[in-house]
Amino acid sequence: MKEFGYIEIRVNDVSPNAFDISDVMELLKNAENLLYPNERKSRPIISYEVKEGSTRNIIKTLIGPVLAVNTVLGQIQMENSIDSIDNTQARAIENIQEWAAKKNHELVIKTSVKESAFLGISQHTKYYRSENLWLDSDLYLYGKVTSMGGKTSPNLHLATDDYGTVIIQTTEDVLASEKENKLYKLVGVHVKAKQNVKSGQLDKNEVKLLDFVDYKQEYDSDYLSELINQASKTWAEIPDTDQWLAEIRENL
Repeated sequence: MKEFGYIEIRVNDVSPNAFDISDVMELLKNAENLLYPNERKSRPIISYEVKEGSTRNIIKTLIGPVLAVNTVLGQIQMENSIDSIDNTQARAIENIQEWAAKKNHELVIKTSVKESAFLGISQHTKYYRSENLWLDSDLYLYGKVTSMGGKTSPNLHLATDDYGTVIIQTTEDVLASEKENKLYKLVGVHVKAKQNVKSGQLDKNEVKLLDFVDYKQEYDSDYLSELINQASKTWAEIPDTDQWLAEIRENL
């Protein structure tokens, strides 16, 4: 039997009758991103109810994601920062922070887990990511193409071991120019993305395809040397990379 749990977003001093539907939609969208930051199209059902006691927004789903959110809330409590959590979840917290500040609301996020971690957010809190942690990077990703195409916003979905499924923006011309159908094939891609210096995670909302690369599963020293040579061009304008990295770490 499947076990369920919930996250609760309680908006203090606001009754359900005074809580506008647009505010409900705003919170539910961000709650979904907290629970399922990756592959939301294939997620299980999320149900919703509102309860008295100020306005208690109850978002129910399988217990696994609820436990994961509880861990994230505990991490934010401990670090007083959202810099090291998943980027999609960090965006969700930022959105809730902006909403609370704009509406002058005080709210608490917690879960159904016993002795749940909780996060209080108001106009006085500042849950925003540190901008200096995110740098434009050229990266090489490897994985299986699980979807590609699209009429208005062409993209490809790449299932990777390191970052999960990454949705990579591209163009119709680039996809049409490929002689070989890459769907369900293991491929390598050269992409431009923002990467977190502290955690190494990607901002999955802005990953752009630069080119496909030849992918060889077996070890090839010449091939590896060529990739290193290509990647090193990104650092060409930095005179002392060790010093540059040290300065960044000092500012974290």
